[in-house]
Amino acid sequence: MSDQALLERCRDRGFTPGARDVARLLELWRALRREPAQAKVVAAALCRGDGGVARKLEQSFAQAEGAERALRLRSLARIAGRVPVAGLPELLDASLEDPEPRVVREAVRAVGKLGEALPGDYEDALLRVAREAALPEQRAAVEALGRIGGEASLELLDALRDNPDPELQRRAGRARTLLERRQASALPSPLALAPTLEHPAEVRLRCRGAGRLVAEEARALLSEGWLERVQVLGEQAVHLRGQGSPAELQRLRTPLDWGLVFPLPPGGELGERVVAGVEAPALARTLQALTDGPVRFRLSFVGGGHRRALVWRVAQTLDARAAALRNDSRGVSWTVEVDEARGRLVCLPRERGDRFAYRVASLPASSHPTLAALMARVAAPRSGERVWDPFCGCAAELIECERLAPGLRLRGTDRSPEAIAAARANVAAAGLEGADLSLTQADVYAGSPGPEGAEVILTNPPMGRRTALGADGLHASLARFVDHAARVLAPGGRLVWVTPSARATAKAGRSAGLRVEDHGWIDMSGMQVTLQVLRRR
Repeated sequence: MSDQALLERCRDRGFTPGARDVARLLELWRALRREPAQAKVVAAALCRGDGGVARKLEQSFAQAEGAERALRLRSLARIAGRVPVAGLPELLDASLEDPEPRVVREAVRAVGKLGEALPGDYEDALLRVAREAALPEQRAAVEALGRIGGEASLELLDALRDNPDPELQRRAGRARTLLERRQASALPSPLALAPTLEHPAEVRLRCRGAGRLVAEEARALLSEGWLERVQVLGEQAVHLRGQGSPAELQRLRTPLDWGLVFPLPPGGELGERVVAGVEAPALARTLQALTDGPVRFRLSFVGGGHRRALVWRVAQTLDARAAALRNDSRGVSWTVEVDEARGRLVCLPRERGDRFAYRVASLPASSHPTLAALMARVAAPRSGERVWDPFCGCAAELIECERLAPGLRLRGTDRSPEAIAAARANVAAAGLEGADLSLTQADVYAGSPGPEGAEVILTNPPMGRRTALGADGLHASLARFVDHAARVLAPGGRLVWVTPSARATAKAGRSAGLRVEDHGWIDMSGMQVTLQVLRRR
């Protein structure tokens, strides 16, 4: 592959590099050093890597030149935010002493971002950088101390009030405020979602797509009090109006999340409107009733962006007023999402509950459990049926089927040994060791569920460039699989899956004698796919 082709792959945010890609990506980054915008694209791709990428980046770390060590460390820190990186603590210890200032800055930032997830105490090391290093490293260290520091950090930050550098002063003041607020809010604020709300509420259910199916689950699982109004707003949102216990909302498996909706007051500067909205009696009383202890929240914004200056103004205003709700970045119970275009604040609980507690292992291309739950509901398996997932990944689809209909005969195959290991870990965490379930490393065409076939084939097939089904292109490969599924399905059986090639797979299904049903589209990280059912007559 040419350098230009590799660069184009890096621009695709769906490209997740593997261990075998690291050497080429580092080589390309070195070649593009004089073109910062292009080099940044390659660096971003490395940050999307997995544990295998991390291990490659750790190798020969000390022998790399300074700028490359900084790049490697930044990538390792980003990866460590998703998966464990065993060697990172030792690398951070060494990097905080590195002669290259850029490496020190990346180490300081990594400590600040990962914070409590890291073993050991890094406060003394950051204090040394803040006292002894050059100004750019001091600034980074002061900012990180605001996230992980203690009493010694407060003393240093107080001493910086009169520092001649205004930017260092500003960062020290911000860090000092963060530390003081963190100390003041040391008591936990767990959610208390069991009480029934005193007044009817508006609720937003956010989903990846197939909003009609999410609404159907809500009607099936929620008590009548919540169902005063159920409204499907496009494929990705369902709105409820009703009154009940929010704990019921935690039981829904198909939405990505749920949030209580309150008005964002109109007029004026946005920060002032947000303050007025969170101080409004209806919002404040509701969150206080559902939180065991002080109510702490963080702000987010529809459309993305941190808007740090605005967030900081909101936090300072609420602190000055000793408001019942505090905008804090640590130990928060709620996220308040600001939707300026729709004039609303959506309050989302930070605790997701244990609905997907079985997900102890995951892979970059594995299904999100909410998607698996959607497909399981559409498949509607019945106890005793044979269910086969030919690309089982981490086994979410099989687990969700068993939750709906215990007593299934479950079969999962995948050609990846890492996927089978992850699937076995998740099956064990779900408590399904005693179920009729087998997981086998096998190619899709060699790993059919047995001579009797299957009543249900339920799967999220591989769609990325690295995981194509064959050499003929994705559309042709998916059509070939449909033909295979038609032969494997038992009479009356159904293939339930998501397909990026709905027309091609529907045509292949009809040619194979299957009846085709489309159930809406699903957003898979920017790729729009169709939830499709192909039934054998």
